[in-house]
Amino acid sequence: MEKKQFLGIKWMNNKPEMLLYDNKLKKFESKECKGSISIQKTDEKRCRGYYDLEIKKNVPCRNYIDLSNTNFSQCVECQKNSGFDLCLGCTGENCRTSSEKAKKFCNEEHYVYLAYFANDKFKVGTAASYRKYERLQEQGALFSIFLAKVPNGRIARKIESEVSKLGITTKVNTSYKMNNFVIDKNQDEINQILAEEYKMIYEKIGIENKKYFIKPEYNNYTEISNKVKNDLIEEGGQLDLFGGINKSEYKEYEKILKPNTIDGDIKAVVGSLILINKDNKYSVVNMKNLEGWVINI
Repeated sequence: MEKKQFLGIKWMNNKPEMLLYDNKLKKFESKECKGSISIQKTDEKRCRGYYDLEIKKNVPCRNYIDLSNTNFSQCVECQKNSGFDLCLGCTGENCRTSSEKAKKFCNEEHYVYLAYFANDKFKVGTAASYRKYERLQEQGALFSIFLAKVPNGRIARKIESEVSKLGITTKVNTSYKMNNFVIDKNQDEINQILAEEYKMIYEKIGIENKKYFIKPEYNNYTEISNKVKNDLIEEGGQLDLFGGINKSEYKEYEKILKPNTIDGDIKAVVGSLILINKDNKYSVVNMKNLEGWVINI
């Protein structure tokens, strides 16, 4: 067992990695999420530092602030240094931040995406061009399209806000993702559903924002979806009383929202959720709630 600070699941080059921090060596480490894993959460939580929007790298907390008795994973200083806290919830109308880093970041090229989640739930969101695919992967959006390409984040937020007024959410919470972990539709079906939703949005969007819309760019992480289905769907094959074939059934799995101990084989990673198998029992673990905690791994 090694003692490290857990900073989150980061997607790099289409692979999920655990980002860790070693306070003794003062360095970051990454471990690919595969194979067997054993984690025990300690009673110690420290500030996770921040992501610098200018250098586009993680920066450790200067004072490694103790946050063990709080609900936070970031200290006030690091939150301020990130410059992005006041940008959360922005609709593109009035800039609220005084951070030059955040303003510079906002002036970079952005995309607006439409993501599909299980049971035909849609989410509209924005992503900076330089990490548009990583953004989708971190969201756990296995199927999506890019709707629009815009010169800056402010316009992206305006489009996001207008699309949300059509009844499409800007947030899908972790509980929904955990409770609806299996997507039972195939890629072609989902692509068709996304195409129809794109058509509806394009017809209703205002002229000012419509000019930024692009031909839909489909993003399908079918391999991940199939891994989940292969583990959690019991294929039907027996005849029922009426001579038909029994439908496929979902296997039961435990939903661990606030993990203390994680032990087993990693079967799939969707966003910040990990599907674990231990002694033929499955669990979906929310790794987001481990961020900032010191763990034995």
